[in-house]
Amino acid sequence: MGQPRYTFASNLKGIAFGLAGTALFAPIFAAGKFADGAVPILVVIFMRYFSAFLLVLGLLLFTKTSLMSLKSSKPSQHLLRAFFSVGSAGFTIYAASIMPLTEATAIGLTEGVIAVALAAIFLGERVTSGHWLAGLLCMAGAYFILFARADGGFAFSLSALSQMSGAGYAFLGAIFMALELLVLKVLARRESALALLVHVTGLCSLLLIGPALYLVITQEVSLWAIAPFFALGPIATLAQYCNIRAYRLAEISLLAPVNYSWIVFSTLLGLIVFDEVPSAMALFGGSMIVAGGIWLAKLPTLPAHEGAGLLNRLKFSKLKLARENRQKITAK
Repeated sequence: MGQPRYTFASNLKGIAFGLAGTALFAPIFAAGKFADGAVPILVVIFMRYFSAFLLVLGLLLFTKTSLMSLKSSKPSQHLLRAFFSVGSAGFTIYAASIMPLTEATAIGLTEGVIAVALAAIFLGERVTSGHWLAGLLCMAGAYFILFARADGGFAFSLSALSQMSGAGYAFLGAIFMALELLVLKVLARRESALALLVHVTGLCSLLLIGPALYLVITQEVSLWAIAPFFALGPIATLAQYCNIRAYRLAEISLLAPVNYSWIVFSTLLGLIVFDEVPSAMALFGGSMIVAGGIWLAKLPTLPAHEGAGLLNRLKFSKLKLARENRQKITAK
């Protein structure tokens, strides 16, 4: 099968879909701010996954697709992805609820460089000096955001630490997001998009339903307060559809900058809805992260060395051990 041909019109449509998908994800990221303490963050996250799971189940019924046809041979990997997905959503949404959206988004965008480093370690993907330089640019931008917002400027102090708690949660969210991407890259080699969607929404809902119900009952959270967050799942699903359409219509090199428009939409949302005016330092640091991320996305992907990476080494070790055991049994 030949490479798809991209035209000016298809690229333009792809960019439009990419922008729409990124814009739709902005209010999901800000869901904690919309909750404003009336609904616990954990309940908000549960509603995001549970409503998406119900939507996917409806799609399966409409298309007459059996759940058994989507059964995975590696359920443990799906469970691991669900754990990372819940952690990513929890940390990022909570971070955005206690710090300006612009800063939380900018730090969240460091997920790209973290993912590259993890892929090099675990999957054996080859990283060039260009990847590391782009990553350093991202981290330098994060440094500006982290320390420039403290009272003492760039001085590292207890006061700075107390003010950086939100940034710490944003970094943890970025790490969990990168870990989820790592597991997803492994799963996507053999699983369909629909199977991935069913597993992640279903397992995340199962992981969260107990704690979410406990918080709703003990804190006497109103169902009317929870109801608006039922829209998060359909919005996220629509955003994912827009992103899929974008990658089918346009070249990846064109869409890389579009993905980083997330910080623009978050800034506008924070300014218009929450009256947050980003500082000059936050904008400067965010610009550095965006520039480094775009540079990183445009660098060519090099094939991994055969057998490289911790996951491959573990796999080969297991195969070697199994072969040795078979040889011992045969010798007896």
